[in-house]
Amino acid sequence: MTNRFAAILFGLCINCTSLVYAENTQNFSQLLSQNVSVSGQMTTAKFDQLMHQGFKSVIVNRPDEEAGNQVSISQLRTIAERSHVSVIYQPVDSGKVSQSDVAEFAKYYNHLPKPILLVCKSGSRSTALFNQAKSQGLLNE
Repeated sequence: MTNRFAAILFGLCINCTSLVYAENTQNFSQLLSQNVSVSGQMTTAKFDQLMHQGFKSVIVNRPDEEAGNQVSISQLRTIAERSHVSVIYQPVDSGKVSQSDVAEFAKYYNHLPKPILLVCKSGSRSTALFNQAKSQGLLNE
């Protein structure tokens, strides 16, 4: 009975792991609008997969020197260039989105090819930039 229980448990664990993996590979970004998605904590493998999802531009709002950052802007640019995707580096300190940050973001947004992927640690500051620029009427949609 113990071996049978262990086998069933093992089978369940394998199925759960497969589901989690499938979920994670498909949900690397969150759609904010028809033209914009946002993604949090980045790795080179995750970014490489995102570059195959049709994005034409990327705005990175996470400073390279921020604690816990796993990839540099130069690594992201190298990956993006292979997919012919434009990358803008607009570092913004977490929790300190200023009006000048919002205006600069809007300038990039309005001139970049769409769809755009926004990248920061959790997605919060990139989402804040997008939402503030949108609410102020700064984005040409």
